[in-house]
Amino acid sequence: MIFIRPEFDCRGGGGADVSGLIASIKYALASEAPFDTQNLCFRVLGTSVVIEGQVSHSSGDDFVRRIAEDIAGADRVLVRVGCPRSNGLSMIGESIRKENGDA
Repeated sequence: MIFIRPEFDCRGGGGADVSGLIASIKYALASEAPFDTQNLCFRVLGTSVVIEGQVSHSSGDDFVRRIAEDIAGADRVLVRVGCPRSNGLSMIGESIRKENGDA
């Protein structure tokens, strides 16, 4: 995929450029992400793109950041994406249930 990054600033308006930038990021994430991206919200704050939400993949926040920074630039992206921890607690709980005969 090749994206032409639109230039915009908060004083110059650039509503079409901002919309195109967000659409480019959304499309890239939807087509390349190995997880569902429908729980992500996109908005513009000044000259930065803010991406918020939750994904089901443990490294999804890094993936979202990488794609968005490739398109918008590293200095224009703020990612606030939560993802599940892979700390093994679910496996511990499962083994405890088996030991107690609950499973």
